[in-house]
Amino acid sequence: MRRRSLFICSVGALGLLLGLSAVVGPAAAQVVKVRMGSSLSPPSLDTFTPYVALELGLFRKYGLDVEILEFRGGTTHMKALLSGEVDVAGELGATDTILAASKGAKARFWLVPQPVTPYHFVARREAATTLQGLAGRTVAVSGIGAISYHIPRIVLDRSGVNPDAPKYIAVGSPSDRFKALLAGKVDATVVTNTEAAKLGNYPEIVSLVQVPKVLPEVPYNFCVARTEYIEKNPETMAKLTRAMIEASRWMAANKAGTVELAAKVLKGETAETLGRAYDLADPRIWGVNGDLTEAAYKYTVALLLRVGYLKEPVLFETLFDRRFLDQVLRELGRI
Repeated sequence: MRRRSLFICSVGALGLLLGLSAVVGPAAAQVVKVRMGSSLSPPSLDTFTPYVALELGLFRKYGLDVEILEFRGGTTHMKALLSGEVDVAGELGATDTILAASKGAKARFWLVPQPVTPYHFVARREAATTLQGLAGRTVAVSGIGAISYHIPRIVLDRSGVNPDAPKYIAVGSPSDRFKALLAGKVDATVVTNTEAAKLGNYPEIVSLVQVPKVLPEVPYNFCVARTEYIEKNPETMAKLTRAMIEASRWMAANKAGTVELAAKVLKGETAETLGRAYDLADPRIWGVNGDLTEAAYKYTVALLLRVGYLKEPVLFETLFDRRFLDQVLRELGRI
């Protein structure tokens, strides 16, 4: 697990911080500490919203002292959330959340920071150049039952391929899975736009499908919190929602700033790669309204039921506590 804290970043971000100083000053003594989890370590550009809110001072603007704790995979992250090791999840796999709720987890999602996935289904050219060619091959996932496990299965199922045809192996984060693929330890995996942006350097890797084009309905991540925490801290939840929405909108409107910030936080990733990753992303990935339609949610649940990983449906209105989002959208409007 890794921890992230605030640092002074680019000139543009510094200007925003200075502009916020008048707002933050009087409230400094009333700052609320929040431990926010992330399912990726290292993070990726596609799940960068909490980091933008942190680095631009948006959390601090609303009197929140947010510490981001990074976990390797949604399964570990969910356990940390339910045990109280973190207060909220800044991004946690949508399917992880639905499945945990179906098993009795007392948690709800309160924001949808990435309403579509950033995934590209890729494979070693020698192993498969089509989805049908993955039968009997190994597919790396972050964990059995994680979103990176369900997404390839759903893509295969929708494409008329038996989702049980490949063998699934738990490896870790998108970065870990990509390294395993390059090393020839696995035959295929789903990677994010950040890894896909590097494929030009690796002719031995072929992209089989860009997932949002096949599955535009399936959300990537939810912001999640235990029901008990939500009920005890409604003001904090509203502030977190506002900061995250502002960060999402800033990212959607500011490629240069997003890439500059990401290059400082995502060590080892060049601005050139991150710029390509930004351009590769489906524009809906930034979640500027933080919302999800009931139809998209029901579609995801129906698919999970059909592939056998969900035994009973979890109702949309039961799992989505949208009162804080509705409040923020009334204040900011939809875009």
